[in-house]
Amino acid sequence: MPSKEQMKLVGETCSEYERETEAVERSCESCIHWVDEELLCELDIFTEQLTSLDQT
Repeated sequence: MPSKEQMKLVGETCSEYERETEAVERSCESCIHWVDEELLCELDIFTEQLTSLDQT
């Protein structure tokens, strides 16, 4: 299960991020592709995006 910090970091850098509503913080939790019940990205790119953050 990803942490809130991981979801925020990925949301800030994800190329596929699409905000549900305007007045929310950019995070996977506020993305239309995030499935809350399953705690995963329906595009199946969360792990790939998280891993790419470590490639500095």
